[in-house]
Amino acid sequence: MMFFLRKLGYDKDIIEEIKKIAQKLDIKTGWFNAIGALKDLEYGFYDQEKKQYKKFLFKNPCEIVSCTGNISLVNNEIFVHAHIAFSDEQGILRGGHLFKGRIFACEVVILPSIDILKREFDEKTGLKLWK
Repeated sequence: MMFFLRKLGYDKDIIEEIKKIAQKLDIKTGWFNAIGALKDLEYGFYDQEKKQYKKFLFKNPCEIVSCTGNISLVNNEIFVHAHIAFSDEQGILRGGHLFKGRIFACEVVILPSIDILKREFDEKTGLKLWK
């Protein structure tokens, strides 16, 4: 099994950094895990009835307890889908869908797949899901 280990850039956006790595390595589909710390982030919860995300801003430093996700294609462009669990300075845990996060320090492992998965809009859920 092949995988890639990378340090992500200080003060950069975690989603964009993972996307850039996938583009550079020509990874169209894969899985990743990340650990480290963020300066701030935007995360959310998907309201299944309204079919929309409720977004939250966390404007303080935090530890990444777990950040996991996948890489696939939307309209033939690389798309990074990530979820995060993070803790504040008092150890209170929060989490959800990760929209963006400004990196303090972060390391990621990416496992590419030989399968090429594409996302398309799904009427039932209102989400872009694997086809």
